[in-house]
Amino acid sequence: MSEAGATPRATKAARYGFVFAFPFVMVMLLVGIYVSAMHAPKPHDLPVAVVGSGAQAERSVAALDAADGSPADARLLRSVDEAKRQLHDREIAGALVLPSNSDSSGNSDSDGNGGTTAQLWTAQAAGASQTMTVSQLLTPVAAASHLTVEAHDVAPLPQDDQSGMGVLYLSVGAMLAGYMAVTVASSGMPRLMRLKKLVPVLAGWSALMSVVIWTLAGPVIGAVSGHAPEVLGTAFLGIFAVGLTQAFLTRLFGPIAVIPGITLFMFLGVPASNLALSIHTMPGFFGFLHHVLPLPAVGEALRAIVYFDGDGAGVHLLTLGIWALAALLLTAGVDLLKRRKAEGRTDGTGTDAATGTGKGEDAAGTPGAPVARKAPHPAVQYVMLGAFPFLMVVLMVGLMLSGMHKPLPRDLPVAVVADSAQAAEQTAQGVEKSLGSSFDIRPLTSADEAKRQIRDRGIAGAYVLPAPGEKAQILSAGGAGMSQQQVVQRTFGQIAAQQGVRTENVDLAPLPAHDGMGTVTLYLAIGFTMSGFIVVTIMSAAARELLRVRRLLPVLAGWAVLMATAVWLLAGPVIGAVHGHAWQILGLGALMVFTVSLVTAVFARFLGPLAVIPVVTLMMFLGVPASNGGVALHMVPGFFQALHGVLPLPAVVEAIRSVLYFGADGIGGHLGTLALWGGAALVLNVALDLFQHRRDRDQDLTDPAALVAAEPAPGANAEALR
Repeated sequence: MSEAGATPRATKAARYGFVFAFPFVMVMLLVGIYVSAMHAPKPHDLPVAVVGSGAQAERSVAALDAADGSPADARLLRSVDEAKRQLHDREIAGALVLPSNSDSSGNSDSDGNGGTTAQLWTAQAAGASQTMTVSQLLTPVAAASHLTVEAHDVAPLPQDDQSGMGVLYLSVGAMLAGYMAVTVASSGMPRLMRLKKLVPVLAGWSALMSVVIWTLAGPVIGAVSGHAPEVLGTAFLGIFAVGLTQAFLTRLFGPIAVIPGITLFMFLGVPASNLALSIHTMPGFFGFLHHVLPLPAVGEALRAIVYFDGDGAGVHLLTLGIWALAALLLTAGVDLLKRRKAEGRTDGTGTDAATGTGKGEDAAGTPGAPVARKAPHPAVQYVMLGAFPFLMVVLMVGLMLSGMHKPLPRDLPVAVVADSAQAAEQTAQGVEKSLGSSFDIRPLTSADEAKRQIRDRGIAGAYVLPAPGEKAQILSAGGAGMSQQQVVQRTFGQIAAQQGVRTENVDLAPLPAHDGMGTVTLYLAIGFTMSGFIVVTIMSAAARELLRVRRLLPVLAGWAVLMATAVWLLAGPVIGAVHGHAWQILGLGALMVFTVSLVTAVFARFLGPLAVIPVVTLMMFLGVPASNGGVALHMVPGFFQALHGVLPLPAVVEAIRSVLYFGADGIGGHLGTLALWGGAALVLNVALDLFQHRRDRDQDLTDPAALVAAEPAPGANAEALR
């Protein structure tokens, strides 16, 4: 075979290889890093304090530090004021104040008259999940000394951001705005990547996007309030530093720089941020990354500014400054080396060392090629390039944050169980009067019926009234959602305490140790979803011929099986976050990948690679808040609750949860949702194929050049007869 014949085949093989290799690497990185970091959070070296003196205080510290690999790094403090200061400075995560050293107000008790109540001091603004971990760690220490615990908070989260999501999504938005804009510019307008143009344009972009992100999180959604200049400055520095770093990565890796970029800024940054989960529950490697990466630096600086009067923000702002300066110097150094290398072998073409384009050449053109139309004005080009990352940032921050920033019960269905219908009804009315519209209280007369409804996910939990001299039971199911279970246990526990009734928590579907937060189902679903839309998005740009149905269906079927197997192998046998149920998970995964791919193909036929905007909005930005995988369904706004029964991501989350924790009960409806999406997308793809085929045929029939080409050459028939 001649070289001329081999080159197109090699080019085609390279294109197809990229179409499938790129999404494979991206999905494996996301699932591998997120699942391995966050599937089984377990506290280690958590800095806590015991406030007191004497043998009791020393025993408490010793109990916390007793075992090898202790979850706590305990210290003994002499005053409540010192404990508050260290909490405010985030030197400790919590403090247990023994009663002989404090009164009920938290002030030093000079006469040391003792008592039966210990105080638990935390700073929820330093991390909602960390506060929960501290409580789980220190409460048993107090109970061992026969003490009740009274909770205090030196830095509570505001009512409109009780989960601390405001700072998290401000930080994630800054990362997205930084690396995505430079990635788009590197492919759409390479001349912009020259430092002398990039730096001022990136500075303007950083200023714009910092205002946009702050406006969404603050005035529009209300998750963050006050400190506008400081928040804007921090976001600006974060976007600018990440954008410059992405420019440096582009110099090193070219078009695939998005992989190291998103890995560095997002896949590693989120677990290391100390914003989603406490860094003291992550593997030790992420503790190191917490002090190094840009996302933790932005997040901790914003947290310090918004909730702690700016204390401790300086070191994190310094980290961002170092990233920006280092990226600028390294990029300039690479450009200088390339320029000198190019000068040593100059061939008179005037090739630009930084961008690879000729002086008289457009980024997408070739030297001397005829110009079909005048290029748009640079300002127009900038707007067109910025529209994609702008929309992605706005949609991500706006939808995700509005869905999850205020996780409060909204008509959460629970039951009250009593021996008689009258007693159940009376108790339900009393509880409903106390709790208001946050709960949907249902009276029941059978504990077995309550258990059945909990297993069917008809209700979130139940409060079983006790017989005389016995404990009340609080029924729930961790497998249905940890945040939901915590609300049920805390709410009914408070009601029982007001009634002076002892309680017993009964978990009907406990989460295993390898899925301690119950979020593995969400990570699996996200992996399957990404597998579907990324491959078709890239296909629409690099191998559009594969979008024809007769080619698309077998390709997507094979891809779906491959990615379902790869994700399951990584999350299950390799990491250990999923045990058993292999065939069910593989089937659900393949169905989800295939469905999302077909849906993406419909959009890709009209929008090409821009199909990623509506697809990611549908599948991820709307799907995650509605999924019941991160935040409980009845703790998100009603709009997202309505989407729960409609979108594919919630369907696959609930289907996997049913398989793992509920014996596949209730899986049929979720499979039906996926089948409807897949079937509708298949019909649309076939219809679009037929329409395109007819349009091409009609165009050929009305095109004189096509008719001439179709006419047989003179004498061709006679030659054929011979």
